[in-house]
Amino acid sequence: MSVEHSHKWEPIEDLPADWSRSLAKPQTTSLVTAWIEHAAELREQNLYKNFLAKLQRQWAIETGAIEDLYTLSEAGTLTLIGKGLDASLLSHDDTNLSPDELILKIKDQHQAIQGLYQFISGQRPLGTSYIKELHHVLTAHQDTYIGRDTLGNLVMRDLPRGEWKLLPNNVEHPDGTRFEYCPPDHVAQEMENLIRMHEHHQLLAVPPDVEAAWLHHRFSQIHPFTDGNGRVARCLATLVLLKAYWLPLVITRTDRKAYIDALRAADKRDLSPLIDLFDRLQRKAIREAMSLSEDVRHEATEIKSILASVKARYERQKATQNQQIQKSYALCDSLQFSAAEYITQIAGEVNTTIESEGQGFNAFMYQATRFDKNRSHYHSFQIVECAKQLGYFANLRRYQAWAALGIVTEQRTEILFSFHGIGHEDYGILGCSAIAYTKEKTDSGQSMARAINPLTDEPFEFSYSEDEAAVQARFRRWLEYALVEGLDYWQKSI
Repeated sequence: MSVEHSHKWEPIEDLPADWSRSLAKPQTTSLVTAWIEHAAELREQNLYKNFLAKLQRQWAIETGAIEDLYTLSEAGTLTLIGKGLDASLLSHDDTNLSPDELILKIKDQHQAIQGLYQFISGQRPLGTSYIKELHHVLTAHQDTYIGRDTLGNLVMRDLPRGEWKLLPNNVEHPDGTRFEYCPPDHVAQEMENLIRMHEHHQLLAVPPDVEAAWLHHRFSQIHPFTDGNGRVARCLATLVLLKAYWLPLVITRTDRKAYIDALRAADKRDLSPLIDLFDRLQRKAIREAMSLSEDVRHEATEIKSILASVKARYERQKATQNQQIQKSYALCDSLQFSAAEYITQIAGEVNTTIESEGQGFNAFMYQATRFDKNRSHYHSFQIVECAKQLGYFANLRRYQAWAALGIVTEQRTEILFSFHGIGHEDYGILGCSAIAYTKEKTDSGQSMARAINPLTDEPFEFSYSEDEAAVQARFRRWLEYALVEGLDYWQKSI
């Protein structure tokens, strides 16, 4: 009886010849470069190590949870990230395992990510022996796995740690189709090919996000171990990023669908969605690093650390006048001007549609540049609230400007574009958020914004190191998308 395949195994493929044009994402590389340059003094202090420790604990928790190795409540997750991997912090209702068993499994993964840093510092080349070591560490407290017998029945089997698989580990889907991974007889050769291609990519200086996505996916196609391949794949992707001084790749349970969809697209020879996902998660981690630095700073109790922090703050204040940051400010000025110009055009089109539909119906653009001190602080509540929803700190002290589309019908709708700094300090990284809300009159006659609705999943970000023309083109696409979302919000609120 033949079996229909949702994916039939083929030997792994190298990156496409045009990878530098079709896959590279310069904006993320530029953003990370700016972060690395301006956060050097932060990374050298204990306060940053505290932040990184939390990120590593999150990585350890999520890389197992995403594979259903265990379940852990949101409250339990936040507790372990914030306070440490301690079973006494959990109740039995937090997890499907005993708290002690859960912590043992999470600590295996925590040991693995800490080992990545040690591997890099030892300047070891990536090879199959280290990949086997990784698997052994990740599965130290996993004794079994669920497989299928010759009749297709689910059975519990002992898990061989750090050894290539001896049996096929293809996935049978509910619809009867099969996803076929590399046959056991070809694993050793395919893994050697994977390492050889990876070494060649290093010589070509393939960007970290592209290489991380390629290495993750091609390893997953081989699926060399009986179980635990996803955890190893995320380790390998994180290893590539850490070598380039990027932050760890934290894929959470909320990212699961986008993650699986991106891997399936890569199976069909489209690596872009996986790279885009890795980029989005890296930008999110950077925003958190910049935005949470103040929270971590309050946890630093050593006098030397506090004094070093104060000194670094004054040094950064002096640096606000340097050429790089001023370049980013000038670029932001031009983006704000472009937004105001485009919104004016859209306001005219909206006006044509609604002005005859009711008395006083109209649409208009209004704005404030960063030099307009009387108006630039407007909308601060909406801007801060939007940033909170998106998980970062909007720095309105460093830079604040905006452009908005106001639409007045039976009610007033605002579509606001706010330009501001990203994070507590001035790293030369700026952003724009897109927000929609309606206004209603209070009993005192004042206008008050109702629920704040971010129009995009993350702010538009850029830094001084990016090419201005490239930023402008990227911003125009983002602006057009956000305005469509804003107008759709308005349409539904009528």
